[in-house]
Amino acid sequence: MNLNDGQTDWTLIAAICLPIIVGASFIVIIIHHRKTRTPEETQTRLHVLPHVHKALQPLLNNGADVNLCDKAGVSRLHQACQKGSDSTVELLLNNGADVNLCTEKGDSPLYIACQEGHDITVQLLLNNGAEVNLCKETGASPLYIACQEGHYSTVQLLLNNGADVNLCKKTGASPLYIACQNGHDSTMEFLLNNGADVNLCEKTGASPLYIACQEGHDSTVQFLLNNGADVNLCQETGASPLYIACQNGHDSSVQLLLNSRAKNNGAEVNLCKKTGASPLYIACHNGHDRTVQLLLENGTDVNFCQETGASPLYIACQKAHDSTLQLLLNKGADVNLCKETGASPLYIACHYGYYSTVQLLLNNGAEVNLCDKTGVSPLYIVCQEGHNNVVQLLLNNGADVNLRKETGASPLYIACQEGHDSTVQLLLNNGADVNLCKDTGASPLYIACQNGHDSTVQL
Repeated sequence: MNLNDGQTDWTLIAAICLPIIVGASFIVIIIHHRKTRTPEETQTRLHVLPHVHKALQPLLNNGADVNLCDKAGVSRLHQACQKGSDSTVELLLNNGADVNLCTEKGDSPLYIACQEGHDITVQLLLNNGAEVNLCKETGASPLYIACQEGHYSTVQLLLNNGADVNLCKKTGASPLYIACQNGHDSTMEFLLNNGADVNLCEKTGASPLYIACQEGHDSTVQFLLNNGADVNLCQETGASPLYIACQNGHDSSVQLLLNSRAKNNGAEVNLCKKTGASPLYIACHNGHDRTVQLLLENGTDVNFCQETGASPLYIACQKAHDSTLQLLLNKGADVNLCKETGASPLYIACHYGYYSTVQLLLNNGAEVNLCDKTGVSPLYIVCQEGHNNVVQLLLNNGADVNLRKETGASPLYIACQEGHDSTVQLLLNNGADVNLCKDTGASPLYIACQNGHDSTVQL
């Protein structure tokens, strides 16, 4: 039976094997149609065959190329491995299929079988010379993909057959790293018992412990800590496992890390990123109150500022996390601790018009007339933005209505510049000097006229 005469492509539609014994052979009925195709369009009959194992041998006997691939480099062996068709895999291997033939992306038959968790197929491939550490283009090994998918028995099989337990992807991610990222605890434990480096980091510096903390896999975190993971091993940005757990509000992971301080080399509660942001700072930024409480109970510095001078209290005010703010105040946070620019927590709350935050700060001793380095007061900034309810709150709490910035501009001046009529009226009703000018001599009336705010001029 000639399936290809060199000029005509015989496309196989179906192959039906009838178990009719004639002597010692099967009768194979093949239905086909005739169509001329270019060599590039030609595909092996093995790809078009349905999964009829008994039909393969006659095709192979008649010269079908067992290693012929499609445009993606996928061979019949790849397909059989993906589906876990063990008898087909065995037949193809017995007829010369290349056990290490990779697809365009570098996927070997073994890689594909491991990805799907087909252990019998994996064993067949290994028995027939499959390279256990043959990686795809990304550097992912068969062991890596088995760990990613959590195929525990496949992982066992690979390690028992010489798989490199610390062979990393091009990103530096190890099999242990990916198992920890996905929370596959039994796989992780087996890797560690077989020599996996518990502190092997990927290229960004993230360790297996770091990624487990990022994902909030508490049991994974505990096991890593019990097996020598460096609790203070930081990523290249300086973020520690504790930092990332606090950022994501994984309180149980945070507690585990803090508990490790009872041992030597426990989690450093004030270990900061390169920006100076502490675990407490990021927890306050995201409003994770339970995390904040845990950190405060474990000795974190409540006034530890990041490189711009922003304190945990400052960032809580900027994000209007009032409950977080109250926790910090209860632990002695400095309510008037300013950024490098001189902006206070009250200043930033006023800038955004957070009434309840402003009220909470004032009730806890915030200095109402504390200005930034350019002389801008909380009242000035709130008049610039036109937050009238906050304007009234500040005035009721002793804000100086005529306190000017370095250029001489008063709260009334900036309100007139912006055309905030109701703010202007509020200031006038509370004693604002209508003739208080800037250093250039420009008055509130002048700037209102210049900007065409007719209703403000009328006031």
